[in-house]
Amino acid sequence: MRSLLPLFVVAAVFAADAPVPAEIKGVPPKQLRVFIRSGPKTHKPGDHDHPAFLRDWVPLLVDHGATATGSEIFPTAEQLAQTDVVIIHRQGGGDFKPEERERITAFTKNGGGLVVIHAGSVASTPEGTDFYKELIGGSWRQKVTRFREGPMQLDFVDKTHVITARIADFKMQDEIYYEMDLRKDIHVLATSPTPKNIGDRFEAQTQAWTYEQGAYRAFVFIPGHTYVNFQRNDVRTLLLRGIAWAGKHPRPADFSDTVVCPPPPPIK
Repeated sequence: MRSLLPLFVVAAVFAADAPVPAEIKGVPPKQLRVFIRSGPKTHKPGDHDHPAFLRDWVPLLVDHGATATGSEIFPTAEQLAQTDVVIIHRQGGGDFKPEERERITAFTKNGGGLVVIHAGSVASTPEGTDFYKELIGGSWRQKVTRFREGPMQLDFVDKTHVITARIADFKMQDEIYYEMDLRKDIHVLATSPTPKNIGDRFEAQTQAWTYEQGAYRAFVFIPGHTYVNFQRNDVRTLLLRGIAWAGKHPRPADFSDTVVCPPPPPIK
């Protein structure tokens, strides 16, 4: 189900209990500009359906007041100049050609934001992993990182961040990555128990984080293997808020999926 409310209407629902900064009272927020870096369908039916994400999320973002476009083809420098946030949702999202690496580096140096979903966090070479780790705060590292497909639990370790506020821990059928190569200065938002035993329990490892370096922001969300989960209001709200946060929108909560997610009680 897609939200049909524009940004300035959704704000009244999700931010009713939060004060509006004086400098933005009565001033419509800037229109967020999003480019979805998509890829071909991979894996079995229902999994890694990147074309479906592109098809569904362009109008979803537009319904929330953003402008959105996307392609399997890497954006040109001209396209990036008209973009606030690039979403990378494709297999091997960290496998950049030399000219693509130059473009994405220039984009982030100019303050452009990145949102990386599931296999978009994978780089296939050591050099690619090193670059991606510095760009988004962490990356899949070949022969080190592991995965587990099946039941997973997402536990929020920061429940006050604008991306995660008021969203309860939840379970779903999806896929986690663990033993990723992560920088120590990322801000962890959520973890999940992994098959790795620590004493009498399973070790929890990072599944969602933010990273800020210089003028730009990155938000990484490791689940996203099973396409039906993008219909969940909690997953959808996390991503919508993450996109707005990465794009430095003044009110990221405006992007919450209020049609299927009723306004929660105030945080105490």
